[in-house]
Amino acid sequence: GLARLSSINAYFTYSVVGFYGTGMITYQQALAAVFIEGWIFIFISLTGVRGRMVSLVPKSIMLATAGGIGLFLAFIGLQNSEGIGLVSYNSATLVTLGGCPRENRIYQYSVADPSPDAVCTVNPETNMMMADLGPPSSTFMCKGKRMHLATMWLGICGLALMAMLMTRRVKGAIMVGILFTTFISWIPNHAASFLGANSQVPGGADRYEFFKKVVSVPDASKTTLAWNFDAFHKSELWVALITFLYLDFLDATGTLFSMASMLNHRIPGFVDEKTNAFPRQLFAFCVDGIAIVIGSLLGCAPLTVYIESASGIREGGRTGITALVVALGFFISLFFTPLIASIPPFATGPALVLVGAMMMENLIDIDWADVRHAVPAFITIVTMPMTYSIAYGVIAGCCSYMVLYLGNFLLDLIGVALGKSDLHTVLFNNCPDAFQDKMKMPVPFKSPSAVLQSQVNPEHAAHQAAVDAKEVSYDGDDDKLRFNDNGGHLPSKGVVNNNV
Repeated sequence: GLARLSSINAYFTYSVVGFYGTGMITYQQALAAVFIEGWIFIFISLTGVRGRMVSLVPKSIMLATAGGIGLFLAFIGLQNSEGIGLVSYNSATLVTLGGCPRENRIYQYSVADPSPDAVCTVNPETNMMMADLGPPSSTFMCKGKRMHLATMWLGICGLALMAMLMTRRVKGAIMVGILFTTFISWIPNHAASFLGANSQVPGGADRYEFFKKVVSVPDASKTTLAWNFDAFHKSELWVALITFLYLDFLDATGTLFSMASMLNHRIPGFVDEKTNAFPRQLFAFCVDGIAIVIGSLLGCAPLTVYIESASGIREGGRTGITALVVALGFFISLFFTPLIASIPPFATGPALVLVGAMMMENLIDIDWADVRHAVPAFITIVTMPMTYSIAYGVIAGCCSYMVLYLGNFLLDLIGVALGKSDLHTVLFNNCPDAFQDKMKMPVPFKSPSAVLQSQVNPEHAAHQAAVDAKEVSYDGDDDKLRFNDNGGHLPSKGVVNNNV
């Protein structure tokens, strides 16, 4: 499945376009940048540049990307905005245990200028001081009553149900858990309700009114073909385009390889160990670029492969039929937006946690005994959930990998200068994985007799040694070849000398 990734969408919305159009360029100009980025994606995919760049990424980094995405998914599934709400914000430790009711929440405010003159103003009508803090953030701190939130416990029950059904190998276990939690949350006037004024999730009354419509007709008239190409002379647009390109490249490529790695554990050999390639990857890369182009036509930020696709693979998806079914489901959902939008985050959050757990299996293939692979892999894994970005995790892992390899390479060159090692051996040991098959280790010098001796079959040599001391009786049947240990002639059609 393809959709807008949260990190790219946030950059598009808050950095490029800005709050109410206060960013670097306008919304229409940003869509034009997305359109061009999509065509660049298609070009580098068709020419093989993208596949070649993937082959240059160390295998340990690619495997760590799958594990990092798993932790990223689990982290999202545990938060309040997109999950069960077990984890919440803390001003001292960033994250801590959550799950508190609305009356025990302290919401955060983002103030650009904290000076008293900017925050505190005087109301000219009442002559009273008032604080200009702007709208509150969706993040909050819990002031007591942690783990008292009913919606959190309903999500945990859904997680337990999914895991239990998966242990019994029930098909569609994740979907059953989501529907179980959703249907209970739709029942009004109880502690875990998602709809209605009494919901612990803000906006319950508005959601209930929208839910009652059931069916809606999609309308994209305000965003379709809304692009504007008059800003390509501005450096701000090129900065946005290049940022879109590298963020989307790293996110999409890392996600695709992670999905392929999951299949590789179930279909051994699906991913080439030397090149990191997988079957029909060219088509997958091109579809990614085509989706970006089509998305820009409809007014969307850059689209990319969704990491939630792992849930489909976990349930048995292996071919393009799975993608077609997903597309059909999305098409139908366009007309049932009120129902789809009413699925609570604490129903889908458990699925993210379970899929994240399944993706950790890729980490067993990393050589943790080799520090040059273990440290970059660990940095990749940790950076993704901590920075809320797959791209930043891949960048951090690749940079740390290059630092370690270049540092060791320089030390090895010093050893060559001091005569302690051979240059060809040093180059081979520090060669990237993608090129090691093209380099050959230096063969030590051997004398002609040693070369000949290495070509002798030990079993054949032992046989010849036995023949030298015996006469052979041969009657034309290889299976009846006999030796006379006493040197006498055995009855036969002919006697063959051992030198023949």
